[in-house]
Amino acid sequence: MRVFLSIVFIVMLISCGEPTVNIGPDIYSPKIVIEGYLIPEKKVENIRITRNFPLNTTPNPGSIILSNAVVKLIDLQTNKEYQLEYNPSKYSFEYNKNDLVIDYDKSYKLIVSAYVDSKKLEASSITKTPKKGFKILREESILDSLKYRETDDKGEIKNFEITFSPSNGTTFYLFSIVALDADTSTFIFDNPYFEIDKNDLKKNFDYYKYQLKWLQNINSSIEKINFKIDWLDTWFYGNYRVIVYAGDENFRQFVLTYRNVQEIDGNFHDPRLNINGDGIGVFGSYIADTVYFKILK
Repeated sequence: MRVFLSIVFIVMLISCGEPTVNIGPDIYSPKIVIEGYLIPEKKVENIRITRNFPLNTTPNPGSIILSNAVVKLIDLQTNKEYQLEYNPSKYSFEYNKNDLVIDYDKSYKLIVSAYVDSKKLEASSITKTPKKGFKILREESILDSLKYRETDDKGEIKNFEITFSPSNGTTFYLFSIVALDADTSTFIFDNPYFEIDKNDLKKNFDYYKYQLKWLQNINSSIEKINFKIDWLDTWFYGNYRVIVYAGDENFRQFVLTYRNVQEIDGNFHDPRLNINGDGIGVFGSYIADTVYFKILK
């Protein structure tokens, strides 16, 4: 369920300074880069701790990962501290004992300390996990299979739909739509939207294969929510996977701002990262559920 969330922090790994682009060495400041998410009732794992680097440099890939970092997770309900261990096979930190259970509607603090460029840095962040209740209602959703832009008896186009019960208090839901059988041979060239040739497809293949949609500022106190998958979000015949995330506030702010860092006047601003101290990145939490559907020729 972490396909979308395994984000490559290219932007995060490059230092940011004044609200205009300055590629000189003076704006570089070493930072701890955090990418981590907690999932209620799941093991604490895949907490990635890396470092940033200056522009116009070619860093050693092995030096980007801070495998010697000290990474601690604190349960703020009990103030009990848990030290995470580095897993070299996953290039990330995790907790392997059985005395920690991530719960719903609880707050947790991540604290990371490490040496970067011979300077000791420390960064921290707090996430509050969503309340229990989010779930895709498969029996009420329109999934299984449809022909491409299939119509009903009235000539109206049918759509796949996902119906889910929300998590009370969680107003942001992300939909990661992936074409599992994406290939030049399964691409829907005969579509009513754009004329696309094979060269265009190869150049922008990932754009068509991976789609990202979200709902925000919704009333999460209602019993159920419907999300319609637009045909503009499906460009291949075959099988699809949709992962739906009910994300906390850190999750929401990061998703909405990590790419949107330029003002109308051309100046730049930092994304909303919710990391305190000498750090950048994201530490959040979510509940996820997964469904599948298929587009027939």
